[in-house]
Amino acid sequence: MKFNIEDLSKTDTLYKLDLSNRNFKSQPDLSEFTILDLDLSHNKIAHFEEKKLPKGIYTLNISHNKLSRNIIIREKRNFKKLDFSFNKIEVFYYQNGISQNLNLSDNRLKDLQMAQYNKKLADTLNVANNKDLETKSWYFPQFYNHLVNYSLSTKN
Repeated sequence: MKFNIEDLSKTDTLYKLDLSNRNFKSQPDLSEFTILDLDLSHNKIAHFEEKKLPKGIYTLNISHNKLSRNIIIREKRNFKKLDFSFNKIEVFYYQNGISQNLNLSDNRLKDLQMAQYNKKLADTLNVANNKDLETKSWYFPQFYNHLVNYSLSTKN
């Protein structure tokens, strides 16, 4: 079935929209819709555009794409789950929110910056298989209950 954005009602709330394996080369603009769980995995999306995210989103899977630019999330958002794994991301900034489960594994991360919190609000941060990611300036992992970090560089 071919996805047609005109078939969506802007007044409805979609609990889950699966747009995986659709050969999208760009991120669809869903900003006028309320979608809680969005799956854009296994496409050919090269650029992440936060402004195209739907309202109310709390779960985003954009793994297995062609993301290679810096990923910057500026808006205050508290995601339940973010999955950016298996891309070619080098820099990830998420300064105004927290994700309960953040998967950045199997990228080319060199820099990762996130907000500081006074309480542990998150469960898992997965940065496995990012061989150039240095840990010397990290202050935020203390806010995650679980840190998956095998294959990290320990350059200090």
